[in-house]
Amino acid sequence: QGRPMQTLVTALEGLFAKRLAELILRREGLDPAARLADLSHATLEGLAAALTSWQVRPAGTEGYRTAEVTAGGVDTAGLSSRTMESRHVPGLHFIGECVDVTGWLGGYNFQWAW
Repeated sequence: QGRPMQTLVTALEGLFAKRLAELILRREGLDPAARLADLSHATLEGLAAALTSWQVRPAGTEGYRTAEVTAGGVDTAGLSSRTMESRHVPGLHFIGECVDVTGWLGGYNFQWAW
Protein backbone atom coordinates (compact mmCIF):
# COMPACT_ATOMS: atom_id res chain seq x y z
CA GLN A 1 0.00 0.00 0.00
CA GLY A 2 2.88 2.36 0.71
CA ARG A 3 4.50 1.96 -2.73
CA PRO A 4 1.81 1.34 -5.32
CA MET A 5 4.10 2.07 -8.29
CA GLN A 6 6.61 -0.56 -7.18
CA THR A 7 6.89 -3.62 -9.39
CA LEU A 8 6.09 -7.08 -8.11
CA VAL A 9 9.68 -8.25 -8.45
CA THR A 10 11.00 -5.22 -6.56
CA ALA A 11 8.48 -5.81 -3.77
CA LEU A 12 9.70 -9.39 -3.41
CA GLU A 13 13.42 -8.62 -3.64
CA GLY A 14 13.55 -7.99 0.09
CA LEU A 15 12.39 -11.56 0.67
CA PHE A 16 13.97 -13.46 -2.20
CA ALA A 17 16.85 -13.14 -4.62
CA LYS A 18 15.67 -11.35 -7.77
CA ARG A 19 15.93 -14.42 -10.04
CA LEU A 20 13.99 -16.54 -7.54
CA ALA A 21 11.32 -13.84 -7.20
CA GLU A 22 10.99 -13.72 -11.01
CA LEU A 23 10.67 -17.50 -11.18
CA ILE A 24 7.98 -17.59 -8.51
CA LEU A 25 6.00 -14.80 -10.15
CA ARG A 26 6.14 -16.43 -13.58
CA ARG A 27 5.04 -19.77 -12.11
CA GLU A 28 2.04 -17.96 -10.68
CA GLY A 29 1.30 -16.46 -14.10
CA LEU A 30 2.26 -12.95 -13.04
CA ASP A 31 4.43 -10.43 -14.86
CA PRO A 32 7.38 -9.51 -12.61
CA ALA A 33 7.28 -5.97 -14.07
CA ALA A 34 3.60 -5.47 -13.14
CA ARG A 35 2.99 -2.55 -10.80
CA LEU A 36 1.33 -3.26 -7.47
CA ALA A 37 -1.28 -0.57 -8.14
CA ASP A 38 -2.39 -2.39 -11.29
CA LEU A 39 -3.14 -5.67 -9.51
CA SER A 40 -6.43 -6.61 -7.93
CA HIS A 41 -6.76 -7.42 -4.26
CA ALA A 42 -7.67 -10.99 -5.23
CA THR A 43 -4.49 -11.33 -7.30
CA LEU A 44 -2.34 -10.10 -4.42
CA GLU A 45 -4.13 -12.43 -1.99
CA GLY A 46 -3.54 -15.31 -4.40
CA LEU A 47 0.14 -14.46 -4.58
CA ALA A 48 0.36 -14.25 -0.78
CA ALA A 49 -1.30 -17.67 -0.49
CA ALA A 50 1.10 -19.14 -3.05
CA LEU A 51 4.13 -17.69 -1.28
CA THR A 52 3.10 -18.97 2.13
CA SER A 53 2.38 -22.48 0.85
CA TRP A 54 5.28 -22.75 -1.61
CA GLN A 55 7.42 -25.83 -1.05
CA VAL A 56 10.92 -26.64 -2.21
CA ARG A 57 11.68 -30.30 -2.79
CA PRO A 58 15.41 -30.98 -3.12
CA ALA A 59 16.26 -33.20 -6.08
CA GLY A 60 19.37 -34.52 -4.36
CA THR A 61 22.61 -33.47 -2.74
CA GLU A 62 26.19 -32.94 -3.72
CA GLY A 63 27.18 -35.36 -0.99
CA TYR A 64 29.16 -35.12 2.20
CA ARG A 65 32.08 -33.35 0.49
CA THR A 66 30.14 -30.07 0.19
CA ALA A 67 27.72 -30.52 3.10
CA GLU A 68 27.19 -27.56 5.41
CA VAL A 69 25.37 -29.45 8.18
CA THR A 70 25.79 -33.02 9.27
CA ALA A 71 23.00 -34.29 11.53
CA GLY A 72 23.68 -36.78 14.26
CA GLY A 73 26.32 -37.11 16.90
CA VAL A 74 26.28 -37.39 20.67
CA ASP A 75 22.72 -37.09 21.99
CA THR A 76 22.37 -33.97 24.14
CA ALA A 77 20.11 -35.90 26.54
CA GLY A 78 23.23 -37.80 27.60
CA LEU A 79 25.15 -34.61 28.42
CA SER A 80 25.09 -32.13 31.25
CA SER A 81 23.81 -28.85 29.79
CA ARG A 82 26.02 -26.94 32.23
CA THR A 83 29.34 -28.71 31.62
CA MET A 84 28.76 -30.83 28.48
CA GLU A 85 30.06 -33.80 30.50
CA SER A 86 28.76 -37.25 29.64
CA ARG A 87 26.13 -38.50 32.07
CA HIS A 88 27.42 -42.04 31.42
CA VAL A 89 31.22 -41.59 31.59
CA PRO A 90 32.39 -39.08 34.22
CA GLY A 91 35.21 -36.87 32.98
CA LEU A 92 34.29 -37.30 29.30
CA HIS A 93 33.18 -34.04 27.68
CA PHE A 94 31.83 -33.31 24.20
CA ILE A 95 31.78 -30.02 22.32
CA GLY A 96 31.33 -28.63 18.83
CA GLU A 97 30.21 -30.59 15.82
CA CYS A 98 30.34 -34.01 17.47
CA VAL A 99 27.21 -33.04 19.46
CA ASP A 100 23.81 -33.65 17.83
CA VAL A 101 22.86 -29.98 17.43
CA THR A 102 22.11 -28.17 14.19
CA GLY A 103 21.33 -24.52 13.58
CA TRP A 104 21.24 -21.97 10.83
CA LEU A 105 24.39 -21.66 8.79
CA GLY A 106 26.70 -19.06 10.21
CA GLY A 107 28.80 -20.53 12.99
CA TYR A 108 26.11 -21.34 15.53
CA ASN A 109 27.71 -24.74 16.09
CA PHE A 110 30.83 -22.91 17.28
CA GLN A 111 28.83 -21.76 20.32
CA TRP A 112 28.93 -25.38 21.43
CA ALA A 113 32.71 -25.38 21.18
CA TRP A 114 33.43 -22.46 23.52
